[in-house]
Order: sequence, then C-alpha cells, then structure tokens
Amino acid sequence: MSVQSLDLAAPLLLAVRIGIACIFLTAAVGKLRHLTVFEGVLANYRLLPRWAVAPLHVLLPLAEIAVAVSLLIVPQVAAPSAALLLLVFAAAMAVNLRRGRRDIDCGCHQSALRQRLSWTLVWRNTVLVLLALAAALPAAQPSTSAWLTGAGAGVCLFALYSTMNSLWALGSVSRHRIRIAGVSS
Repeated sequence: MSVQSLDLAAPLLLAVRIGIACIFLTAAVGKLRHLTVFEGVLANYRLLPRWAVAPLHVLLPLAEIAVAVSLLIVPQVAAPSAALLLLVFAAAMAVNLRRGRRDIDCGCHQSALRQRLSWTLVWRNTVLVLLALAAALPAAQPSTSAWLTGAGAGVCLFALYSTMNSLWALGSVSRHRIRIAGVSS
C-alpha cells in the first residue's frame, strides 16, 4: 500500500467511525427520551417473548451508547458489534415487512418524524452494516489535519444520513396523508 493511500485511509475510516457513532448515539438518546414509547415499538415487532421486551427496551439504547463510544476508542472491536446490531435491526424489519406489517414504527430514533417500516430502511441498514464492517479495518494513526478532515467528514456523513431519514419520513407521511384523503398514490 502506498503512503498516499495510507494518508487517505485514516481520515476515511475515521469519518465512517464518527458517522456511525453519531447514528448510534442519536438513536440511543431518542429511545431513552421516550422509553415508554420505545417499549411499545419493540413489543409491536412481535419477535420477542413479552418478558424480554421490558429489559431489552432499556438495554438496547445502553448498548447503542456503548457501541457509539467504543467506535471511537476501540473500533476493531466495536465496529463488528455495530454491524451485528444493524443487521439484527434490518432482519427484524424484513421479517415484519414479509409478514405484511408496514404500518409499524421502525423505532430507529423515536423523533417527531417516525418512520414506518419499508424496504428502503432495510437497505439503509444493509449499507450501514457494510460501512460498519469497513470501520473495523486498521488504519494508521491520523495526523492532526487528517483527524480534523475525518471528523468533519464524519459529521457530514451523519448530516447526510439524518437528512435522508427526514426526507424518507416526510415522504412516508405524505403518502399516508394522500391515502387518507382518498387519493391513490
């Protein structure tokens, strides 16, 4: 590997790590802010025994926080954990979509812009799984400028993710309102 490719790898991997860490952190904070609602969302997936929902609705956001922080400290350990969580989330969505259950909240962030299950969200998580796996790759210790570049790019990656989620959620709301009004979409 050339010196130039090593110079590029460190900020790119840092950007991915920071972007995914931000995704996990904001998801956890949203769930913790609305624990009761998140418990209902988790139960609504109908994948867990009822007794498992109560502890998991608290443990899951705590695990997301641990993954977010660990991605910045020990990415080779945390990135596969992030990928596994994202894969489980995608599988849970896919199972419910296959069951025809599109009208439940995905539970991703518990924001005002809730998203109903869709294959778009499954593919989004699949892409995030691949990025999380890439985040586990080793990289040279970044220079200060490479660190700043990677950090800025990671924040931009998170902003892009958030924007896309907002647009998908708004699109879902618009399609739902059109159906309620009796207009076919």
